[in-house]
Amino acid sequence: MPTTCHLLKPESRRALELLAPCRDGCTETTMLAHGFSIDMMVELINSGLATVQGEWFVAGGYQGERARVRITEAGRRALSEQLAPSSGAIRRNHPMAP
Repeated sequence: MPTTCHLLKPESRRALELLAPCRDGCTETTMLAHGFSIDMMVELINSGLATVQGEWFVAGGYQGERARVRITEAGRRALSEQLAPSSGAIRRNHPMAP
C-alpha cells in the first residue's frame, strides 16, 4: 500500500514531472525514449505513484497493443511536496540569508 509521504529519487521525480501535464499519460515507448527504464516505471506503479493500462492501436495498417503510464493523485502529491520546500528551507539556503 502506498504511503502518503514519498522521498522521490531524482529519476522518479523527473518521470512524474513528464507525466504530470499529460492528461492521457505517456506511452511506455515515450517513457523509454526519455531514458526511463522498465524497472523504474514498475517501481512508480508498485508504489502507487503511477498506473499503467494496456490499449489497442492501429497505425499504418498495423494493429498492436501498447502500455500507457499515468500519474496518480498520490504521485501528484509526492511531486508537489518535493517542489514546494518549507519556508525555513528557503531562508537557510537563500544567498541573502543571515
